[in-house]
Amino acid sequence: MKKLKILLLGMSLIYSATSFSDVAEVFTWKAEPGKDAELIQAFREAAELHQKEGAVVSIEAMNVGDTQGTYQYVLRWDDVTAWGVSKDKINTSPEWAAFGQKYAPGSLGTMTASITGVNLDPSVKANDYSEPFVYSVQVWEATPGMAQDLLANFMTAKSIIESTGARVEIYSEGTGGNGKFHYVLLYDNWTEMGKSYAALTASEEWMAFQASSSRGMTGTLVSSHSGQVIN
Repeated sequence: MKKLKILLLGMSLIYSATSFSDVAEVFTWKAEPGKDAELIQAFREAAELHQKEGAVVSIEAMNVGDTQGTYQYVLRWDDVTAWGVSKDKINTSPEWAAFGQKYAPGSLGTMTASITGVNLDPSVKANDYSEPFVYSVQVWEATPGMAQDLLANFMTAKSIIESTGARVEIYSEGTGGNGKFHYVLLYDNWTEMGKSYAALTASEEWMAFQASSSRGMTGTLVSSHSGQVIN
């Protein structure tokens, strides 16, 4: 029942924001040994077709932890209306059908996960992700009954982190997820990420936030990863 309540809250957040917020689909792939370059080339071919039909595409290499040879193929649209129109176009595209026949299933890699998400900031658009970037993602699950408090903590942290040069985006899981939140930190390059981390370490405001008694009660960090765009 507790998980159901969290899921229902996540759904309410999605449906209240989806019509005017950045929508993302994330497909995680594990390359077959020695097939990384070929899998990336296939991603680039797919990206040309998806971009032709209105999506903004990021090909992202995950590179911390047990992620060697793991990639994320990410599609973004300005809102759910643009998402629907684009999906119909690609699903009826002869070029996409031909692409689907080009590679034998499993020959280059295996899709290990897929998920949709909605940005909780309605001002963000898909083209805000059109330039190369590096990123760090934390996936959080709200403590039952504490989702709004967790989001409030997210916003407090966002203000502090962005003052160090990062850009912070917060996504609520849709199809493929179960109500968790993805806290995404974006930087122009690894050097800027390092500078931001150093500034946070020296920030009294950040240390006070980290030490706040309520922060750890509102949610649980489920997983984290980082990577970079390789389009």
